[in-house]
Amino acid sequence: MSATDQGPWPDRDIALLQEIYELTCTSRMNAIYYAKRLAALQKESFFMEVTTAVTASGSGVAALTLWNQGAGQVVWQGLALTAAVVAVVKPLRAPGKRIEVFTRQQQGYHANFFALKKLAFAIRQGGQVSDDHRKAFDTIYDRHVQLNTEDETTPDDDLRREAQEAVRKELPAAGFWWPQPPARPAITDARAALAEAE
Repeated sequence: MSATDQGPWPDRDIALLQEIYELTCTSRMNAIYYAKRLAALQKESFFMEVTTAVTASGSGVAALTLWNQGAGQVVWQGLALTAAVVAVVKPLRAPGKRIEVFTRQQQGYHANFFALKKLAFAIRQGGQVSDDHRKAFDTIYDRHVQLNTEDETTPDDDLRREAQEAVRKELPAAGFWWPQPPARPAITDARAALAEAE
């Protein structure tokens, strides 16, 4: 039996589809957000590593004689000062730990996004919401809650807005599958039925 043959969908099924759509959008937004945060943090970490390595006393760059005179000496002092600041800031920023967390968040939300798309497709193909569909949604929702507890406490508002805008374009509500609403009788049909009943 297809979704259109079974008659109107129960309100609880429509409510579940609404939750699936909203959680799909949220998961996609968070996956985009953490991908952007991760890319920026990896650049920052790379800069810190290069600055530290270049100015290390044992590096070949530090041994170059051009750093001992004129403009080279000023540039070298600037690099050395930058490296000293990086050495102090790096343990406080802990980029390695944050990269690990952001990677886990991005991958977790991305996995939830695809699991929700698969669930919506299964419901559409089945023409109804089954108990298995409800259990699958509960599992995905529980994973979302777990990921949410590890989210940044002070997210980057600009990146969040960019991610929200990307989701609005990528996942408009009109593009999500909804069951056909039940056919409603025209007013003339209802009047005719009332006239016949009298």
